[in-house]
Amino acid sequence: MTLQIPATFDRDNIPAMAFLKVLPAEQRGVFHSLMDVLKAARDVVFRVGGRALDDAQVAQMACEHVDVLQRVLPELEFTRFILRDEDGALYSPHLVERQIRREERAQARAEKQRRLEEFQERQDAGEFAPEASMKVMTSRANAAKGGRPRKGETSEQARERREREAVEQREMRLLSSISSGAVSETQNQNQFSKTVLVSGVSVSKPVSGFSVDLEVEKDISPSDSNSTKPAETETETDKPAFEISETLISQTVARVLKIGRLPDGQAGFAKSICGRFLRDGIPADVLVEAVKQHTEKMALNGDTAYKMGAFRKPIERFWADHQAGVSTAPVPEPFPREDWEDRALEAYAKAQKIWSEAFHLQRDYSAVKREWPELAMKHDLPACPVERAAYLDWYRPQAQAA
Repeated sequence: MTLQIPATFDRDNIPAMAFLKVLPAEQRGVFHSLMDVLKAARDVVFRVGGRALDDAQVAQMACEHVDVLQRVLPELEFTRFILRDEDGALYSPHLVERQIRREERAQARAEKQRRLEEFQERQDAGEFAPEASMKVMTSRANAAKGGRPRKGETSEQARERREREAVEQREMRLLSSISSGAVSETQNQNQFSKTVLVSGVSVSKPVSGFSVDLEVEKDISPSDSNSTKPAETETETDKPAFEISETLISQTVARVLKIGRLPDGQAGFAKSICGRFLRDGIPADVLVEAVKQHTEKMALNGDTAYKMGAFRKPIERFWADHQAGVSTAPVPEPFPREDWEDRALEAYAKAQKIWSEAFHLQRDYSAVKREWPELAMKHDLPACPVERAAYLDWYRPQAQAA
């Protein structure tokens, strides 16, 4: 049923129910009688078939005397606890407000479900990574709109301003050089003395006595600038940067993604991190070995890395040990794992990945916990809690458990 909002309803002028206590007992009694009738009828207005009920009919429904109702109603209308619509029908503004809130919540839930279905369709189409959440789509849409409107702006005004700024930014041009003559002794040496043209606008600023080409001279020596940053001493040496081919970086990234069991969505981060380590002089085999050993160490605890950033510190420690001559060979386990332990830890790692994907998708821990038994059965996993000890207990042979 669609709510017909009365013309006399003002959502910003509804009295709080706490102020009902200041009314006389007779007015409070009639008010509660009217509210009880409307709640029992699951309605907000005394109207039947489009026809407004008169005071006698309302009094009959509320089990009140007509003279009492007619004597009390003017005070209730004055305090806005009970109002009349354009046809004279009595209605409760509090119940109208509650019904409006219900419809707003229903629309919000429907919009959330629609956006979730849209995100899943676009994710299945390959537009978003498998482990991405719906927040990625929301952030992209907000970025396209240009963020929040400024204070006092409407959405239309903000959109027009962003379009105008985008056009101005595309048309902005920079002069090739900024130069100046001699600086007077009476002028501050840190100020500009010439007029500078930027985007066709004259800005009077004093300039220091040096020439800058904005297109060519992108790097300025510290000795030519007035920066207060202390110059580096001659004893300090920069770390040498090696020239690494894109082929080597791509091959290393592919090996790291496979050995580290990382999702394909981490390829960009892996390329950035691996490229930096390779240019710092770390051999590709050493880098891959560091990822391999850390992955195996995490697997002993039933853990799996979902981001390339988890390997940054282990690679640095592994390279430091390698340079210091410390043995970086993997330490053999004192007791080899049995087959059931391998199956338990492999299932636990799979369950962790599925749980993480479900949580990133729904962002509701309780909902994922309720749906986990069915989700685990769908992926051929036990319905026990996603804990290392629980999976070991599940796969442990009964003879050992006894």
